[in-house]
Amino acid sequence: MNRIKEVIADSGLRKNWIATQMGVHPARISEWIAERRKPNKVRIRALCKILKCKVLDLFPEGVK
Repeated sequence: MNRIKEVIADSGLRKNWIATQMGVHPARISEWIAERRKPNKVRIRALCKILKCKVLDLFPEGVK
């Protein structure tokens, strides 16, 4: 289970803006939130940088 949705909500940023900054379609972020897909390590690092958080904030159980 991930906390991407909660961290994005707490940041006050919009998914569309985050997606633009990352170079992905906003639907991709929705897929990560719904856990239909997992972001790769590069995308996770970029998401953490944008949201100013740690990986464990997004994925409390860790990333394999």
